[in-house]
Amino acid sequence: MKHLSFPAFGLLLSTMLTIGCTANRFYTPNTMQLPVLQESGQGSIRGGLSIDGDNTGWEGQAIYSPVRHLGIMASHFGVRYSGTNYNAFFSPFPVNEEFSYTGSSHLTEGGLGGYYGVGPEKEYLLSLFTGFGQGATQNRYTTHPEPQIEEVYNSEWRYQRWFIQPAMTMQYKRLQVGTGLRFAWVSYFDGDINSRVGFQETERIELLETGSPLFLTEMAWSIGWRIRPLVLSLNSTAVVRGKNSLRDLNLASNYVSLTVGLNLHELKRK
Repeated sequence: MKHLSFPAFGLLLSTMLTIGCTANRFYTPNTMQLPVLQESGQGSIRGGLSIDGDNTGWEGQAIYSPVRHLGIMASHFGVRYSGTNYNAFFSPFPVNEEFSYTGSSHLTEGGLGGYYGVGPEKEYLLSLFTGFGQGATQNRYTTHPEPQIEEVYNSEWRYQRWFIQPAMTMQYKRLQVGTGLRFAWVSYFDGDINSRVGFQETERIELLETGSPLFLTEMAWSIGWRIRPLVLSLNSTAVVRGKNSLRDLNLASNYVSLTVGLNLHELKRK
């Protein structure tokens, strides 16, 4: 197992180079934090990054167990993205044209839950966490009605997310893997939408408002390699189910990240 350290490390890096995040200008799921705790006093911090073309995501996460079987987690997530799309405009007559957009979104949240180890050596960890977070999104649209004219419009809104997250993780020597589900309730409010971004885009944003809160199911997996006290992990989180009426928003985007974690309790070990 010892001789597999460098090949496994290289596999994670090469996989990250071929798979990136698919950011969405309406909602992008952050990396799910899958607890790996065994007793009180244990805790870890980690940072993550995802780059795919013009999409860049970053995040910081922390988890701590003040007493046995109880955990507290916190995280901050940010993503910047850009792209092009086609939209319908009706002034002075209907026309379908290309527009470009750039945007950013951030989410800060915290959670509380319990964990319990099972197996001959407690190598499997079952956990159930619940939490709450707040975030904001801002989109900037650029249209080109005429070659010499450029118009810019902004749309922005804030949102909240409540979640319940059951998960399971496993450690075997240097290998660390996990999977989980996140049942999320996402509410949008305090929006400032410029109607001149076009009918199709305005209609999609209105779906967010009228359909709020969104009830989403997200699935995650993680595979990591432990080099005490560090853990290098490749992670994926995707929206796998949402309201049928909101499928036009293409919320089922896959967010893949590479994270580096530091187990604080392992720093004390010789």
